[in-house]
Amino acid sequence: MDHRAIPRPTALLVVLALMGHGAVRGQPPTDPLVCLDSCASCEKRGDARAALRFAQQAVDLARRSKDRGTEGAALLKAGALHHRSGDLSQALEHYLAALLAHEDAGDLDGQAEALNHIGAVHHYDRNYERAGEYYRRSLEIRRAQGDPAKLALPYNNLGSLLEDSGRPDSALHYHRAGLALRRARGDSTWVGIILSHIGACHDQLGRMDSALYHLRRAERMMATHGSPSMQGATRRMLGSTCVHAGLYAEARRWCTDALRTARAVGDHYLEQESCECLHQALDHLSDHAAAYTMLARFTALRDSMFGAERAKERTRMDLTHEFDRKLLADSIVNLQRQQQAELAYQQRLVRERDQKRLYLYGGIAVLLLAGGLWNRLITIRRSRNLVQRERERSEQLLRNILPAPIAEELKEHGRAQAREVADVSILFTDFHDFTRFSERMDAQQLVGEIDTCFKAFDAICLRHGLEKIKTIGDAYMAAGGLPQPWPGSAAAAVRAALDMQQWLEQRAAERHAGGAPAFRMRAGIHTGPVVAGIVGATKFQYDVWGDTVNIAARMESSGEVGRVNISAATRTCLAGEPDLHIVARGQQHVKGKGELEMFFVHRSFEGA
Repeated sequence: MDHRAIPRPTALLVVLALMGHGAVRGQPPTDPLVCLDSCASCEKRGDARAALRFAQQAVDLARRSKDRGTEGAALLKAGALHHRSGDLSQALEHYLAALLAHEDAGDLDGQAEALNHIGAVHHYDRNYERAGEYYRRSLEIRRAQGDPAKLALPYNNLGSLLEDSGRPDSALHYHRAGLALRRARGDSTWVGIILSHIGACHDQLGRMDSALYHLRRAERMMATHGSPSMQGATRRMLGSTCVHAGLYAEARRWCTDALRTARAVGDHYLEQESCECLHQALDHLSDHAAAYTMLARFTALRDSMFGAERAKERTRMDLTHEFDRKLLADSIVNLQRQQQAELAYQQRLVRERDQKRLYLYGGIAVLLLAGGLWNRLITIRRSRNLVQRERERSEQLLRNILPAPIAEELKEHGRAQAREVADVSILFTDFHDFTRFSERMDAQQLVGEIDTCFKAFDAICLRHGLEKIKTIGDAYMAAGGLPQPWPGSAAAAVRAALDMQQWLEQRAAERHAGGAPAFRMRAGIHTGPVVAGIVGATKFQYDVWGDTVNIAARMESSGEVGRVNISAATRTCLAGEPDLHIVARGQQHVKGKGELEMFFVHRSFEGA
């Protein structure tokens, strides 16, 4: 596992999916298809405002003519324009309305496309579970249609989702399946896009030669066949991989070009990612002033698009949509029941002219209506109680996943300021030979064993006062000295790592005795300053950045299985700790860092 590449929402795969198609020409001025044609022309000229105006006009005209299919297409186009401009809330609102329109029109293609776009919004929001639900619904429709060519986009979306979720091996399976379909159709633009994502997966796996090979091929194809946005996105991905490969000057060149393109076309996602890439490249090139400027711009863009309040608004919008759909279905059933009751009443009225029986059946009808209204009231109350319970559950989850001071700040202000914290000890662990291990177990067993190990690590971190940061696939990251520095945090991090190794050795002995495979791991620690803050909008994550994190990752990858490898800075913090025995390793070469002094540490009673 390569800890240098932290997954983020991948914009490139959804760019082509958000592009419109040309409309039919020669229609009367009041025809919504003419407006969609004008919208596409404005997009090609780069006039996003005019394109959005024509798309909205097409929506209005389609509604007047009660053409639900064209209305859905126009809503998708307007949503895509909001999406690319960074307004995720407006995009989601249009996509949900488009889904209803296409369902009313019975248009399966439109439904699949709307589901894909809704999944893309959740994907950008890093709500990967919700995004996966919509992507899979789109894939089910495409499979039911029986056209293999239509499976390419759902395959690539699921591949991108797995890639951003830190599962590059699984992502490669879907990307390669989509690549075969695109090549069969001769779609050069999509071939270039998928090659770039295959390169990004190799980057996450630490296969830098393969990553650079695929990304450079993709960049050459995009330069010929791609739009400016696609070219910029590919160059940003190539720049980020160059950072991870230590090619900082080349990374600065690619990311500067991507930033220039992003600003020219008004693509805020690409601008955000380009600023982050440039921050990393410039920081390694010791241009700290320019690096800080890029970091500030990246933070501002991220907060504007993925702020907590906006994410909550989109979540409420999605939940309201689902509730309205269920309410509509209930209303249709009740209406059918009422119609049946009315028909029975009329039949009884014809058969029996007796006034008393007429009053009797009328009273029964009133009672049925009252009962229906009472049931509706109970349903509404239950729905409100459900929403209240979900709100309380969300607050409880927030307190569980964030440090207490950060959670309170987030609840009070809607956001948490990033802070620079000194003397933080970053702990990385990574299971040894994970790919080979995973081939010997089915998916359920593999996930269950990882879950057992990480729950044990959570308990160890809690016992030593460490703050769990996150898990990335089979890797575990924690920190001592957060959110505020405290004495002895470095020693606590070391003892926690030793306890993790000890627990894992005992676990391995138990599993080997039963004939089952078991994990072993490397652990590394480095102490230094970091920038700490909140990452994400819907699934909040407390994260850390800075060179301290990169060096800690190198300590882990340069260590040995079953041992704890620490840096010289952490070694200095362990003075006066008699229970910890330090073994010098001397200078070790680290890619991208040169020679770094390293030490193995174990408890004194364990021996050398």
